[in-house]
Amino acid sequence: MLVAGKDRGYTKMTGAEVVCHILKEEGVEFVFGVPGNTEIPLLDKLAQTPGIKFISAVHELVSVAMADGYARASGKPGVVLVHTAPGTANIIGNLYNAYFAGTPLVVMAGQQDSRLQWSDPYLDADCLPMVSQFTKERWWVGHAEDIPKAVDRAFQDATTPPTGPVFLAIPRDLQSQPLDFEPALPRKRQVPMSIRADRDSLLTAAQLLATAEQPAILAGHRVPDADAITELTELAEMLGAPVYTTAQVPKLIFPSTHPLYYSRIPPIGFSFPGLDKPADVLLAVGSGLFKQLFCIPGSLLPPATKLIHLDVDSRAVGRDCPADVALVGNPKTTLSELVTELGQIMTYGQRQTSSERFEKLRSAREQAKAAREEDFKKDWDAVPVRPSRALREIMNALPQDGVIVDEAVMLTSYVENVMEFSRPGSYFSANASLGWGLPASLGVALGTSRRPVVALVGDGSALFGIQALWTAARYQVPAVMVVLNNSGFAAIKWAFSMYPERGSGDDYDFGCQLGDTDFIKLAEAFGISGQRIEDAGQIGPALEQAADAGKPVLIDLGLDPRDVGYGLPSLP
Repeated sequence: MLVAGKDRGYTKMTGAEVVCHILKEEGVEFVFGVPGNTEIPLLDKLAQTPGIKFISAVHELVSVAMADGYARASGKPGVVLVHTAPGTANIIGNLYNAYFAGTPLVVMAGQQDSRLQWSDPYLDADCLPMVSQFTKERWWVGHAEDIPKAVDRAFQDATTPPTGPVFLAIPRDLQSQPLDFEPALPRKRQVPMSIRADRDSLLTAAQLLATAEQPAILAGHRVPDADAITELTELAEMLGAPVYTTAQVPKLIFPSTHPLYYSRIPPIGFSFPGLDKPADVLLAVGSGLFKQLFCIPGSLLPPATKLIHLDVDSRAVGRDCPADVALVGNPKTTLSELVTELGQIMTYGQRQTSSERFEKLRSAREQAKAAREEDFKKDWDAVPVRPSRALREIMNALPQDGVIVDEAVMLTSYVENVMEFSRPGSYFSANASLGWGLPASLGVALGTSRRPVVALVGDGSALFGIQALWTAARYQVPAVMVVLNNSGFAAIKWAFSMYPERGSGDDYDFGCQLGDTDFIKLAEAFGISGQRIEDAGQIGPALEQAADAGKPVLIDLGLDPRDVGYGLPSLP
């Protein structure tokens, strides 16, 4: 008869001790959260666990964004600890951002004592439905003996491609309950994912690409997630194909300095800039196709465009459009095999045509860039400051090792066209649920040795996540937080300007005008120094000074409220 603790090498631990043991095994440095009474046993054990620091916030939305930023910058899973139902409800906005960015997060929520589940206890609710749409998996732990398996599985699922957030609800009494624990090696939680695509489909894809008159590539975040930027670059250069990225760019997908990089595809149309005619072959790799903001009737792609869709997530392949060739495989492995195959089958004439396409695209890109620069110079000294001038000053002052965390929302179109990024880890973004940028910049700063970490955040977005200033001051996280202040929600102003059926008057304020919110006083109230800037000439020196401070600094940058984004008409 097998006796627990004697024949199997079990150790007697509480549920909280088991959780902390596995966190240590996984190399977790930080746990981000808001303390609550349902997590007291786990918080107490975390405080006794060397090498793990609890980073507290005053809102759960902030905790998730910090963990998200940390995971993206460090390459390690982010860990979040939140309260029961109200705390879990507060995480949804930034859980949405993390889910669509594919960020590996392990979110744990303390629950009320499991013995009270039939008594409708205070603050209690079924949290699993709350998070179900924005997590890969979610579980309620019903027995203390299940905690090791649950936490093991959480790390396995979060870090196995396609990566993403997972959620564990652990009742308070189980955190304190002793159990027999058999430690497992962390490598047993890792799942190798060098999946090779179907060989026949790969050969068909290579043939289509080799014979294409105008190939194009649409890349998503699972390209850098698979460390496949080098392979994608080699393939694009071999084909002479422009590279576009999806509208949501959670991290650098393709170097924006490369002559074949053309732009993001906005969620308000599906044209591919820079092409004389529609692409006859489109390779979509590492994502779905398009996230639509408005309904545009008809097919997403022209009928003549053949789609090759490559992803490690079989659920994404062919989901938005039927794929002529479906490739389920690791992007790094499959792109490398495509390069090898193309190297063998491309004729001399096809290589010459590819080289000509490359040079034509390079020249057109340089001309477009020169035209943008001339456009930006027209109002270079305008007052209020134009976003193009402000971001150019920031870019010029940013050291080579600097990092941009972008939640500029509408003004991200200027970030895209003014600033340049060439190295993985130099750019992170979310422009979906607001309140991500300020706290994410703290997580990025904790997850990377690169400096400075500079957040570019709209004033509306900043107010959604303003509680992050408390955490920045409490832990003296060295992030430079730049509020791109155009005095309102530019996205909503723009949306109204695009709404032909509008019946309300232009002077009706739906709360889009944020007025003269004093971000400097807010920063100082939280214990952070700040500076208001309205003169473009002061931007560079202020950023350099803030970057050298080695502590959190906020810069409130006054911008022209009429300029809602590059390429869009000015508001009155």
